[in-house]
Amino acid sequence: MKEEVLRLDRGTAMEQGMTELNHFSLNIYAGEIMGLIPVNGLGLTMLLRLLRQNLPLHYGYVYYREKLVNHWLHADHSYNRIAVIEGRSGLADDLTVVDNVFVLRQGFKKMVIQRGLLNRLLEPFLREIDMEISADTRACDLTNLERFMVEIVKAVVAGCRLIILNDAGTTVSDVELNKLHSVLRHYAAEGISFLYISRHYEEVRVICDRAALMIHGQISKIVSTRDTPPDQI
Repeated sequence: MKEEVLRLDRGTAMEQGMTELNHFSLNIYAGEIMGLIPVNGLGLTMLLRLLRQNLPLHYGYVYYREKLVNHWLHADHSYNRIAVIEGRSGLADDLTVVDNVFVLRQGFKKMVIQRGLLNRLLEPFLREIDMEISADTRACDLTNLERFMVEIVKAVVAGCRLIILNDAGTTVSDVELNKLHSVLRHYAAEGISFLYISRHYEEVRVICDRAALMIHGQISKIVSTRDTPPDQI
């Protein structure tokens, strides 16, 4: 039986009197790269906020790793271990790669930082995804692809079982996108799940087996990308 890493069940959320999400339902399995195609932008920002933090719902339920973490009767504003990676960097530009990955993560409490030890801890993570990045490189000096890779590694180290990539295809070249996709497949094989958001179905079907069409804050359809050519979308 497949393990669900995420389930949104009829999630309805409002912002300043406007319905942003309207009976939004979506599930993602462990190790799955799930596509999301926002036909328009309504509700997308709210969805990303809601996945990271358990904000008040007008109606519906949110399960993360098969545990009920949020529902319409009670929202505790706690954070889920879900990472959101977007075109805008989520790293601290003036800090090094190793500092961003280890020192800034939640739960790191050491007063004395053993930089040599942290560098050695980082090395196997970079090696397994075949990225030659110096641990002492400042985040502001990374290429777009390197920055994506570092943010993914940071999420893995932090224990996130769901990583969201929003509009990655507009940030890197086609060659770099292929490299990024290979890294997603690598971690998916280890049980980590991804929500891959793109407005281009052709891009989504390359990396995802399933894709959800989102319009006006609702999921209107979920398709198998293997069986659904672009002209049907």
